[in-house]
Amino acid sequence: MNGRAFVLIAVAPLLLGFKMFESRNSEVEQGNAALQAGKAEDALKHYDNAIAKLPGEPGVHLDRGAALYALSRFDEAQKEFLTATQAQDPALKASAFRNLGNALSKLEKPKEAVEAYKHALALRPDDKAAKWNLEIALKKQKEEEKKKQDEQDKNKDQNKDDKKDDKDKQKDQKKDDKQKQDQQDKDKNDKQDKQDKKEKQPQPEKAPENQPERIQEMLKNIEANPKDLERERARLRAVRRAPPARDW
Repeated sequence: MNGRAFVLIAVAPLLLGFKMFESRNSEVEQGNAALQAGKAEDALKHYDNAIAKLPGEPGVHLDRGAALYALSRFDEAQKEFLTATQAQDPALKASAFRNLGNALSKLEKPKEAVEAYKHALALRPDDKAAKWNLEIALKKQKEEEKKKQDEQDKNKDQNKDDKKDDKDKQKDQKKDDKQKQDQQDKDKNDKQDKQDKKEKQPQPEKAPENQPERIQEMLKNIEANPKDLERERARLRAVRRAPPARDW
């Protein structure tokens, strides 16, 4: 139903545009006939010829836009309809804005289409087709805005989740670092404790020299040298014969 409404609106300006001419134009007449017969390609050729002779005529641009619209060449059509909005005649201007809105709707530009329909209704308030298509465009605009808002909300939630994940990762990393540091400190302390205990353990006393063995060794050395031994014996005899030291 919506598609049919758009098609009828696009075709309607042909007769209106034709009536705006001060004199009849054979190319426009043939183009109108071809388009009404469903031969949009043939109609476009005739409108091209008409525009070559009447490049500044808004009505011809409106008709050419209708042919392009029928061929689903909506981007080109909206340019022709936009040119036609420069018409001085209010009825032709209103028709151009209405069809501009149709082309913009097909191009998935509901916001721009709404403005075009509003211009059309400002010039022709009783245009039922423009009112109908305006409602459709407004509905699409709301849906598009809601979709855009939902996407923004989704991105915000995703960003929040990402930030939360980053914080959790940082928290886990700090926890791991602390555990590693604690383990290193524990290992260091354990090592130091072992070293301290080792140093505090009593060391085995050094075995005293064997005095008897030392004396024997000295005697052997003396006996090994007879002269030394004789001198030592003489010294001892002299000590025994010496008079006692006076103490007065």
